[in-house]
Amino acid sequence: MSIFPVKKKVIVTWVYLLVMALFSLGLDLTVFAQSATGLNERLGFNPTDKLLIIHADDIGLSHSENRATLKAMTEGLVNSTSIMMPCAWATEVGTYIQNHPNLDVGVHLTLTNEWFNYKWGPVASKSNVPGLVDEEGFMFADCASVARHATPEEVEAELRAQIDAAIKLGIKPTHLDSHMGCLFFGRPEYFMSYLKLGREYGIPSMVSPQILDVFKQLHPDYFNKLDLSKQLIIDQISIATPEEYDEKGMEGFYSELLENLNPGVTALLIHVAYDDPEMQAITVNHPHWHAAWRQADFDFFTSDKARKLILDNEIKLITWREIGSLLEQKSIPKK
Repeated sequence: MSIFPVKKKVIVTWVYLLVMALFSLGLDLTVFAQSATGLNERLGFNPTDKLLIIHADDIGLSHSENRATLKAMTEGLVNSTSIMMPCAWATEVGTYIQNHPNLDVGVHLTLTNEWFNYKWGPVASKSNVPGLVDEEGFMFADCASVARHATPEEVEAELRAQIDAAIKLGIKPTHLDSHMGCLFFGRPEYFMSYLKLGREYGIPSMVSPQILDVFKQLHPDYFNKLDLSKQLIIDQISIATPEEYDEKGMEGFYSELLENLNPGVTALLIHVAYDDPEMQAITVNHPHWHAAWRQADFDFFTSDKARKLILDNEIKLITWREIGSLLEQKSIPKK
């Protein structure tokens, strides 16, 4: 049984799951207004420094997404990304990495397929993960459906297959994160596997105090089993809701965010692509993160205004590579 209800034919992103959970639990969001993880000092910065990862989700989704992400990382301010291995254009990223080996690339662990006309299935054999596919053989459209159908064993097998597939492409993953947040707010065993695989591969799994607090409230028994002594926890994960985009405009939202960024390590999740026929076709009839919004993300984070805001507000850009260097290094197994 899923934790959060999903209306038929409505795609629910992890942003809404997080917001719903935080407010339904009556948590005081102001407690996250200052750095509390101690990560700044471990990275060699002052506790009052504002550290920012500008992270472009979804590389591998399309050729348009790949081209825009690479340009935003080599010519703009974007300094991190994560790859969707089940998608058709993931293999192209391997070619990019050969020419840009120092890019910060993680694995955007993907259990869902939210688009209407662009479909994909799991990386693992469907016979091994039958609970991850719908009656047409594709991944489900939302996290709630995954939670209803997929066993923890199937999910862990698929996560491992995606990480291994990225390594085969020549990527040395710098971190793990979760597409649509299915690993954060689905079945608690999913989150446990997410943290376990980060430890196994010797790379950070993206986690914040907000995510941990919601997990603790929803699954106290599982939370008590977590060993967080070596877990690298960033201070904040920031992403705009569609309402904020529409109310403030893309430039207005990001300007306000950068001007009011809190001390500590913040991962700002954005989505960059070109508003071209390919992305328009992929995102047709989808209410969130459509082609025009992705183009606006790209435009802002390759702009002089964004550079000036970073400089004026004394924001220091870091990547998951620096954070991962704090872990006891393990050699990623060759596959």
